[in-house]
Amino acid sequence: MGENIKKANFFQAVGKFFIEVRSEMKKVVWPTWAQTVNNTMIVIVFIVMIGVFMAVIDFIFGGIVRGVVMGDFGKSFTDALTF
Repeated sequence: MGENIKKANFFQAVGKFFIEVRSEMKKVVWPTWAQTVNNTMIVIVFIVMIGVFMAVIDFIFGGIVRGVVMGDFGKSFTDALTF
């Protein structure tokens, strides 16, 4: 007999959950298309800036490590610039 009560309570809880989700979704204010495009552009620009920053830092630290290993800092940076 206790199993029937637990099952009924489970399904009631699930039903209540979906009713509350529907109620909360009605309160959501979605961004306009212009806001979405603007925010996407901001994210893309930020990602490119971080990528360039990381490439510069990688180049600098790579040159330092090559300079320590090779013993000539000037040569290690000029070698890194030649393709």
